[in-house]
Amino acid sequence: MSKLYQDESRNQTAWECGLSKFYANIPEGVDNEKVINDAKSIVDYVLPQRRGPHGTAYYSFRTREYVLNLILYFYQKNKRFPKGDVCFVKYWYLEKEHPAKFSWFFTDRKKARNYLPGTWIHLPTLREVKKSKEVQHG
Repeated sequence: MSKLYQDESRNQTAWECGLSKFYANIPEGVDNEKVINDAKSIVDYVLPQRRGPHGTAYYSFRTREYVLNLILYFYQKNKRFPKGDVCFVKYWYLEKEHPAKFSWFFTDRKKARNYLPGTWIHLPTLREVKKSKEVQHG
């Protein structure tokens, strides 16, 4: 994921999030803009972009990018969007490189004391997402 700038060496999609524009990495070979935008609308519906501690949006966007890729990989293989309950288990947190240093990096949680069970979300059909938008705007 690149928050502000597109990385030409990666397959990415621009994603409007409020007043900001983020660039999400997506699977190679996925280039149908309608499919990508429909998948983003599903993610926007189930996981709206949030601001975290200190005003950051990184954690929320990282999760949204992950779910977008789950949807796009499924679409790539099955030629349809998934629907129903899905669990994702990738959590990220900041970790100091060394107690005496000030460099930080993101790492995933491993099984152990910091292990967290997955987060379950319900993926609606694309029709449900579009119908909800019509009700909100109509």
